[in-house]
Amino acid sequence: MPDNRQSQHAGQDAWLELRKVKEALAESEERFRAAFEQAPVGIVQGDLRGALRLTNRRVRELFGYETESEFLDLRLWKCTHPADFWTVDQFKDLLAGKIEDYVVEKRYLRRDGSIWWARVSASMVRDDSGQPKYFIVIVEDINDRKLAEEALRKAHEHMEAKVLERTSELAAANTALKVLLDQREQEKKEIEQKMLASAKRLVLPFLDKLRSSGLNPEQRALAEVIKAGVKEITSPFAQNLSSSLIGLTPRELSVAALVKEGKPSAQIAEILGMSDNAVAFHRQNIRRKLGLLNKNINLCSYLNHLPE
Repeated sequence: MPDNRQSQHAGQDAWLELRKVKEALAESEERFRAAFEQAPVGIVQGDLRGALRLTNRRVRELFGYETESEFLDLRLWKCTHPADFWTVDQFKDLLAGKIEDYVVEKRYLRRDGSIWWARVSASMVRDDSGQPKYFIVIVEDINDRKLAEEALRKAHEHMEAKVLERTSELAAANTALKVLLDQREQEKKEIEQKMLASAKRLVLPFLDKLRSSGLNPEQRALAEVIKAGVKEITSPFAQNLSSSLIGLTPRELSVAALVKEGKPSAQIAEILGMSDNAVAFHRQNIRRKLGLLNKNINLCSYLNHLPE
């Protein structure tokens, strides 16, 4: 009898232990199922043929399905965007045992046909002997980030296009400005040439004729002043006079123009209506401003050698 009672006690203890193990296992499975179902990322478990066997709530939301039975009839590659079919080859390599896992960013198609971006992590689960049992795919929604990146890329391209457009506009404006400036310079030269030709054809001959028409000394002096003024305005020397002799006064410029023509001081005094001493004074100032004081340099020769 004692042995029977001991056997009964041993059986009860084993039964209680087994019950505890089953309860612990059930509790563990319940916790796993709750964590699996409430995970913030989509989770898919499938067999070696690629068929889905287990999915959580989040992955069904991402693909636009309400019930698990509807979603289990799918194949993930059939939901892949046509532009990202290259990722299907990686999944096939995973099922064939060629690779252990992979991570990609790709586009999927929802049930309603809309496109969304996902970060996909896939791996193969093996048994103790190393044989593949099933695959696990974790799907994370990265659509907002991808849309932001695309918007940033488009904004950058738009900005670059605007910069290129503005650069092209500035280049065109610079070209147009250069053409305009060249045209204005050409017009200026043409006007100068016309003025010079007109003066030589219409003014100077008549002045020479006027001078030889019996003028009194005062009238002749005025005619000489007019002729000297016309030559100063129209001759290339006058253009250089304002730059080479920039420090000279208007009266000194008149004296210098007549000196350049070889006029003696007395004739210059008569032409400009000033005394001989005034002409000498202006000649001395001209030599001083040109750096010719105390130098044995003829002023007329120096002026005639200035660059035309």
